[in-house]
Amino acid sequence: MGLTAIGLVLLGFTALGWYVAAWNLMMLWIVRRRKLVAPDRWPSFAVLKPLAGYDDELEQNLASHLAIDYPGEWKLLVGVRDREDPAYPVARAFAEKNPERVELHLQEGEPGFNPKVNQLITLTRHSNSEVIAITDANVRVHANILREHASLIAQQGFALSTNLFCGSGEDSLGSTLDNITVNRYDAPSSSTSEEMLDLSQIVGKSMAVRRDVLVELGGWEPVKDFLAEDQGFGRRVFKSGRKVRLCPTPVHNVQRSQPFSQYWGRHTRWAMIRWLVFPGQILEPLINPVPWALAFALVMGNPLGWAVFAATCMASITITQTCTQLLRGHPFALKWVPLIPISDLIFPAMFIRGLFLRRVNWRGNEFEIGRLTALKPVKKRVVLEEKQPQVTEQPVGVRPD
Repeated sequence: MGLTAIGLVLLGFTALGWYVAAWNLMMLWIVRRRKLVAPDRWPSFAVLKPLAGYDDELEQNLASHLAIDYPGEWKLLVGVRDREDPAYPVARAFAEKNPERVELHLQEGEPGFNPKVNQLITLTRHSNSEVIAITDANVRVHANILREHASLIAQQGFALSTNLFCGSGEDSLGSTLDNITVNRYDAPSSSTSEEMLDLSQIVGKSMAVRRDVLVELGGWEPVKDFLAEDQGFGRRVFKSGRKVRLCPTPVHNVQRSQPFSQYWGRHTRWAMIRWLVFPGQILEPLINPVPWALAFALVMGNPLGWAVFAATCMASITITQTCTQLLRGHPFALKWVPLIPISDLIFPAMFIRGLFLRRVNWRGNEFEIGRLTALKPVKKRVVLEEKQPQVTEQPVGVRPD
């Protein structure tokens, strides 16, 4: 095959990437404009927030829940593994300051390998609401989040609702690249998957499920030994014949000071999860036209090739900034704009790394990753003793009977 033929193929992939990126943007716009109908009654909610370590602006993330505007009953249950966790003093002070709305619970036992699921099991045990909602430690919520969850799961056949999420708060190189990648790919791709394929992506960062469905599916225990517990739980929901839908308003995934290494580690891990869970992962490079355009420019070696590459970079910047505006109300600052095409060029490396990655170090424990992200410890894990959480003090925010 001659250079001209190769160039045409690369140009074709570049054009296809432009089309897919523009289509994803349109689907995101449609989801963001989705109108919800209020339910006949507002069910009670327990919002579970498992913490681990000190996340950026943790205090502000916790405080955002106090601004929730919901006409029904709801409670925020904050979980920490033990008192040695850096998040514990922050969580305790927050619960003591807001005892009418917030409870703090230490993890009870260590039933599985997934530390988040271990906390969810404990927190669910201490709740008695009709709906269980989850928000991760680095998630900042909006005032209508429970109204949107309640409106969706009240619809016939629906059991679980989940949120789009956007990256925000960037100050460092790593956090900016992370937020660019999240805003450019995650929410738009999830919107397209739902609108075009009727295949909703479960976002464990923020979701809600009816308690009766959770009980019917065996609680959180069936996914306690999986890295991608959200996808595992979602499969169980789908197999039960129930539907899932995205809420129209995103939550904010606050990433302010992360180094490049954390950005690389998180997104290569997510790429690995997609390889293991989604058969269509092999098509993912088609949503990113910048690497194809660079290859076209290098093959052609003339002004036309570099003009196509420059135009593709400008298109990527425009689409990324528009997605970010739709998701969080303001685009990236001008100083970060040059990083947008750079992130597009890093993306294929993370994609390839995810293909071969099968081992992770998770909070001091090393695991091999198997089918559907099943966790297998490489060495003896650090286990929380069963009797540790049976504390004599009353959990903060819980009144004694």
